[in-house]
Order: sequence, then C-alpha cells, then structure tokens
Amino acid sequence: MGADGHFRVTLSLRREPTAGPVYCKMETSARFRQLKTVKLSCEATYRLDISFKPPQILESLSIGGKQVETIERARDGTACAYSAYHSTKGIPASARGHREELPIAMRVLGSGYLTTCLQIKYYRQDDQSHCEWGARLHCIELDCSSVEGRLVTVDRETYRKLGIES
Repeated sequence: MGADGHFRVTLSLRREPTAGPVYCKMETSARFRQLKTVKLSCEATYRLDISFKPPQILESLSIGGKQVETIERARDGTACAYSAYHSTKGIPASARGHREELPIAMRVLGSGYLTTCLQIKYYRQDDQSHCEWGARLHCIELDCSSVEGRLVTVDRETYRKLGIES
C-alpha cells in the first residue's frame, strides 16, 4: 500500500490455453446493474492476472464464491503480479436479455478485503461469433484505498479496451 493508503489493482482476463482475448460491450439499456458487460464462453478456462502497484501481498482470492489458488508471477519494488484460473465448465449460457454477476473477492495483507463484481454474459461454446463481438478488453483498473487496514474501497473503476479508456 502506498504511504497514503492508496494502491491500484489491475485485472486482466485471457482465455486459455491460447491466451485468447476477452471481449466486453457497453450496455445501451439501463435495465442492467452495470454499464459494461464482459463476455465469456461456457465450458472454457480463463486466466485472471492481478497486479498491484505498489506491491501488496494477496492472501486469498475467490471468484464466483469459490476459493481459487493464486500463483505469484512477479515482484519488484514498484509492482507485483499474481495469476489464478477460473473455469466456466458447467455454467449455463445466459438467457437473452440477462446478465450474471461474477463476484471477485481478495484479502490483501495489511489493507483488508477488496470486493468487486463483473457483469458477465455467458455464451454457448458453439457461439463464438457473439462472444467475440465488441471491444477487446485489455484490463480493468481499480483505484483503491484502505480503510483502517480492514476494508478496501474501490474509488474508481476503469475498463481499458483497444487503447480506449471508459
């Protein structure tokens, strides 16, 4: 955590085993809880890369309510990076006009609990044309601050896609 209690978390999703891109779209209707939807394919595995600036210690991670193992990939004086895997095997395709929530919860040593939620549309495995339509999602940046070392608040969430900030 920075001296002022602020740090940045960057989330990046890639489809495995080819490190294929993940797509997102802006919603045109106010009927959904969030303006941005991340598109995932059913029966697939995704790698979630999580980086912290300045470096933090990620004690635990849950995706969709399930604890997942994290692997520390890199660490230096300015940043650190972890990876984890999320499987969509057994998750049914989203009904037309519906979105699902994918909660992501992290326990960060000395900072507290950080939670965020992605709005997801799951597509059938054989429906790649829709799953790959939209803007290519580069990463999601979360500008965070720690409250008394127990709770992390997300002060700003930024979706970065194709060099565009939104």
